[in-house]
Amino acid sequence: MRLVLSFEDEFSFYAGQFVNLKRPDGLTRSYSIANTPAQSNTLEFHIKRLPNGRFSSWVHEELAVGEKLSVSEAKGACHYLPGKYDQPLLLVGTGSGLAPLIGIVNDALNKGHSGPIRLYHGSRDPEGLYLVDEMQALAENFENFDYTPCLSGEHDCEEFTKGRAHDVALSSAETLSGWRVYLCGHPEMVNQTKMMAYLKGASLSDIYADAFYTAAGK
Repeated sequence: MRLVLSFEDEFSFYAGQFVNLKRPDGLTRSYSIANTPAQSNTLEFHIKRLPNGRFSSWVHEELAVGEKLSVSEAKGACHYLPGKYDQPLLLVGTGSGLAPLIGIVNDALNKGHSGPIRLYHGSRDPEGLYLVDEMQALAENFENFDYTPCLSGEHDCEEFTKGRAHDVALSSAETLSGWRVYLCGHPEMVNQTKMMAYLKGASLSDIYADAFYTAAGK
């Protein structure tokens, strides 16, 4: 579900950060922002419906246009940093971990980032890969941006790369020395890839991670 909230008062955030959304009864969950500050007066979220998920099911089934949600201040250090515009960027996400990475990619491109930007999005099933057409169109418009959707399950689709996104991403570069790395999504993938990226030469100070932990009844 693509959820877009509009706001009247000024709201400061960096693309890729997250906020806590609270519904009227107080139930609160954290979600990453998928858009950039340049898209004025809106916040966009990609909310996956989870089995027995109290908040996500409510968003999919009951939340109506015009209702109000409470939003915390933006949090998290996994966002685009201006400067070093020629630095290569590697972004790896699984599932709805694509959301903050889209914001980071768009923010980098809007700010004139000239270095290569490689985005790898992974899912076990084809249904978990979304906004494929939009990402492919973006790659066609910017020579320094590459997008690779990956499938790790048993499905064989010619349009998608076979394998786990982080494995495909890490095998695409001989070294990550000098690269900036962004990792978002399943905690196991994030933690494993963070170590693998470091062993492949990336500085720990250049690795930004946002693991999506799922609380029971989310």
